[in-house]
Amino acid sequence: MGEFKSKAEQAIQAGEQFCDLYYDIFDNKRHQISRLYTASSVLIWNGNPNHGETKIIEFVTNLPNTKHIIQSLDCQPILDVVTPNQTTILVTAEGTVSFGDGRPEYFNQNFMLTALDNVWKIASDCFRYIDR
Repeated sequence: MGEFKSKAEQAIQAGEQFCDLYYDIFDNKRHQISRLYTASSVLIWNGNPNHGETKIIEFVTNLPNTKHIIQSLDCQPILDVVTPNQTTILVTAEGTVSFGDGRPEYFNQNFMLTALDNVWKIASDCFRYIDR
């Protein structure tokens, strides 16, 4: 149990740092977003799939300016039995996002992060608006 607790603590720290970086880049430096994805990454945006870094970057850069406010964040390690020999974590974020001058919309976003050359990359990204 001690090993899992250590991995959980590492996942929390990595997930929090990643989210700080991700939403700062998304809101303020979107031209740098490509460094977070890979050629095999997947983005599902409200049920609409985008596969591969090129398609994801094209989709994301065409969105209006944003401002995210994260209200809840959860991070957990993925067990080695699921992703053998690959350090992987699941990050779930909830909050609000405003597009341009629009009103804030509630959202949920799940990231599956994997460590490639000691750098966290997004393997899977799933964004969904929440009706409240």
